[in-house]
Amino acid sequence: MRRIGLTLLAAGLASFLFASGQRARYAKLGASSEAPTSHQRRADAWETARWLLAGTALMGLVFTVLPGKKA
Repeated sequence: MRRIGLTLLAAGLASFLFASGQRARYAKLGASSEAPTSHQRRADAWETARWLLAGTALMGLVFTVLPGKKA
């Protein structure tokens, strides 16, 4: 389980950082207008992805710290 946990942790953190950069890029483009544009919708989608990926990293941390019993 530790190997899976470390994989999930690494993938979750790397993807979280990538999604943060993408969200910042789209948020900056969509901040200039009042009405919700495609840029704002994409920024919101990346924000959702960030939370899901943070959850993936948290699952990896739990699998690493609390791996369970060996049979």
